[in-house]
Amino acid sequence: MDTELAAARSSGKPLVTISGPAGIGRTAFLGELGAQLAAGGVRVSGIRFTRAGIAVPAMLGAEPGTPDRGAGGSRSAGFAGTDSAWVAVGHAAGAAQDPRIGRRAAMAAAAAILRADGESALLVDDIQWADRDSLAVLESLARLLTNASAMFCCAIRTPGAGPAAAEGRTRLGRLRQEGLVHSVRLRPWTAAEISRRVVKLTEAVPDRELLDRLLRGSRGIPLAVDESVERLCRAGSIHTISGRAYLVPGQAPPSRFTSRFGVAVRGLGSHAWTVAKAVALIAPLGEAVPALVSDALGMSRTDSVAALDLLCREGVLHRGRGWRFPLPYGESVLAAQLGPFERRQLAGSAVRAVWAGSARCSDPDRLADLVADAGRLVDCRQALGALLEHAAADGSEAERAVRWLAAAVELTEDRATRAAVLYRHAVACHRADRPEQSLRGAELLLADFADALAEDEIQEVRLIRLCAWRSMGELDPVGAIAGQSAPAPDGAGTHPVVKAYAGSLLDRWDLVSDLLAGDYRHAEDAMSVMTSSLLKTLAAVWTGDLAPLESAVAVRSEWPLRHIERHRVRQIGAYATALLVIGDLGGTEKLLADENLPASGLSPAVRAMRAALRGEAGLAVELARRRIAQGANRNYHAASTGMHLLVVSLLVAQGKLAEARDHLAVARAASPQLAYLLDIADARIDQALGESEGAMAWLEHCIADAGERRLATGADVAWAELAQLALESSDRWLARRSCAELEKIVARMPTSRAVVLARLVRATVHHDRAAAAECLAVVRERGQPLESAVVLERLVRNGVGHPRLLSEAYARYGEVDALLYRAWLRNVMREHGVAVPGRQETLVENERVLAMLAAEGLSNKQLATALRTSEKSVEGRLSRLFLRTGYRSRIELSGAMLTGRF
Repeated sequence: MDTELAAARSSGKPLVTISGPAGIGRTAFLGELGAQLAAGGVRVSGIRFTRAGIAVPAMLGAEPGTPDRGAGGSRSAGFAGTDSAWVAVGHAAGAAQDPRIGRRAAMAAAAAILRADGESALLVDDIQWADRDSLAVLESLARLLTNASAMFCCAIRTPGAGPAAAEGRTRLGRLRQEGLVHSVRLRPWTAAEISRRVVKLTEAVPDRELLDRLLRGSRGIPLAVDESVERLCRAGSIHTISGRAYLVPGQAPPSRFTSRFGVAVRGLGSHAWTVAKAVALIAPLGEAVPALVSDALGMSRTDSVAALDLLCREGVLHRGRGWRFPLPYGESVLAAQLGPFERRQLAGSAVRAVWAGSARCSDPDRLADLVADAGRLVDCRQALGALLEHAAADGSEAERAVRWLAAAVELTEDRATRAAVLYRHAVACHRADRPEQSLRGAELLLADFADALAEDEIQEVRLIRLCAWRSMGELDPVGAIAGQSAPAPDGAGTHPVVKAYAGSLLDRWDLVSDLLAGDYRHAEDAMSVMTSSLLKTLAAVWTGDLAPLESAVAVRSEWPLRHIERHRVRQIGAYATALLVIGDLGGTEKLLADENLPASGLSPAVRAMRAALRGEAGLAVELARRRIAQGANRNYHAASTGMHLLVVSLLVAQGKLAEARDHLAVARAASPQLAYLLDIADARIDQALGESEGAMAWLEHCIADAGERRLATGADVAWAELAQLALESSDRWLARRSCAELEKIVARMPTSRAVVLARLVRATVHHDRAAAAECLAVVRERGQPLESAVVLERLVRNGVGHPRLLSEAYARYGEVDALLYRAWLRNVMREHGVAVPGRQETLVENERVLAMLAAEGLSNKQLATALRTSEKSVEGRLSRLFLRTGYRSRIELSGAMLTGRF
């Protein structure tokens, strides 16, 4: 807006026009302009025209920068129109026919505007509603103010819809030809401007999904952006974490939300309002819309066409080959105003017309929505088939599929079909992370329809019920099934696979191993075979036996139920989880390539682990944030634990210690599988703050907890970290013990990660250069940037690596934006006489990491410890930081860091 304001003030023309569609911010622009002029000593007067063409005093604008609230919205003072000039501007009977009348009225207005010394300004809003006589007066006034010390500025809504719109265009055209007009057309907000607005409204930067949603729905219209954000916030569809705002799907819009867009459309009259709501539902039916509106609403064709024409003139609708809303947000607002009966009647008429061939729908998903809305008002058998087919289509949104299947359940006419559709609905709810709905469906199926489903379907429903309980935090029934001796009502409690699955959800892998000691390859149902295979493999990996995982990945053709895509993907995800948790990125990539599954087909937690190991730090952190913000109900799985460990490690390396703690708090709250691995993450935070004793305590607890549970995964990492801390504290006994324990782990569980860490510790503890060379070769082959950098640095710091390795480590840290670790490494590089590249880059990084840590509330002493420097140095650097940035406190700095303004 600043550019347009400057252009308006310096135009040198007697008339400045501000144009743009409803909601673009014309009133806000006038308010800001008036405030700036008044601040410069200009006497400002303001008027606006009502829909009836009456000029009234204007108290235009809200606070500077606030978007136009549109028709029906409140207008509070931005500048005060206290002068009486407005009285003389407006309707003068006969002015449109007799130019002399218009000129006399304009002279009176000009005299009032210019009556005092100094500059003056007249600002006119909503001139599109002015009548023909008023337009004649305003045209004459523009000519009279030529070369005068006054500004005349008019705001015009486009497209013009007033009764004198055509005449207004003609008069304005004449003024333009005479060179008397400077036109400012307010443009829609760009994505960057929408992002800044969201930051102002939510104090969080929108993620790409939310930003795209707002951009598509609002088309950059400020009013629509503001209302969209407000509507989403009220629905609980925007969650913020670590200064980022995320869109949460599946939340219904608030029923009592009053849209100013809706108020404006309602102001066009009852016919226009009723027709607008109807078209919002059936717009994709194109040329058939007018007839459908007339028939469904019991309205004459003349009235419906007149209402449609009015909506087009007002810019609410656009007619091309069909009908569309120029503002998609407006379409969703109007559709939400339909009552259940209205919606069902309209949808029924639309669906019958499409099936009869008298209408066509350009959007298959919208047609499925209409079928779901219509319910039993259309042929039930045809509707059921359409919904089931559409829900099964590739690419169908999970949330929409849930809705279509829920509607399909109500259309079933026999018990067997109802059981089959209920089963599909329960599965869809489970996959869409909707545990309450999946639990209701599962319990209904187990209680009333168990005899109507195949055994493998019943078994899957039992597992879905367990997951729903676990997601909702209801651990008692899960524990009862895991340890139950008496049979449950549906027989689930006696089935070893179901009991083992319940045990896995509670992280009881010893129980899983005991229950599944037999061979289930020939079980009575395929679901039991698949589930037992997965559980046995995971239990073996977590306890240190890699053979079942290697076998499962090698003989993929023998996977149970792999011909069903969701089961194939589930098995890929489970095995990828196991591989990534043990640090085997290469094995994961090969599995995905062999199965031709893109990473997007994996769960967000597995994708985050993969991204973290690949060095795609931004993607890994973003996936983890989104997972947390969306309140994912599956954060108790091992994949989530592995994700949080890796992402927290990245955040610590980057210096984002507060966010790292937030991630850990969320992770621990879910009481996840392999929870002891989170102790390693806590140790890394303590280590970053120089709290070595606390870090060692976390690692020792991790090792002890894993031992008590007979688990081995992650122990290699814990012992390696403990060895480094022991070396730093000169505890040779603990260092040697750590080395010995790692050798045992490698003998039992020879993953490439364990080999790297065992050779690293042997090299650093015993100064074994052969071990150092082997470690170096394997870690480079693994190709994981953060791991590589840490290993290279430790080899040099402990005297078993050439100092030139530090430059390579420095570059690897740079790949993952590890600012804190790079700051530490610079000290090591100087000690070894290795040049630090990029002096200016170093200065910028030092400032960024200092700002991050200071914004998190660390004391100067803690900052000095974290940055491996002195308190005096920290004080000087903080003073220079505040001086350069202009921030006066750590609170201001924290806000700037959180919202990305720093």
